[in-house]
Amino acid sequence: MQSFFEKRSAALDTSQPSIRHLQDLIRHKTPVAIQVMGVGELEGTLHWQDVAYLALSQAEGRPLTLINRAAASTIRALG
Repeated sequence: MQSFFEKRSAALDTSQPSIRHLQDLIRHKTPVAIQVMGVGELEGTLHWQDVAYLALSQAEGRPLTLINRAAASTIRALG
């Protein structure tokens, strides 16, 4: 949770290489594996990202899984 004294940007900083890399994974619909603390590894394709969350599609017809960025320890491309 953000404290009163902490200033957090309301927009993604697209000059950051990690943000650009995730955008490429989203654009190309590259399958990924995301290690989530306390859950384990989740596989699927990323649909979008914002400042706080990543949206992962694990299977056609299932709702998107929202992953808090702070809980994602690693993201790796599978394809």
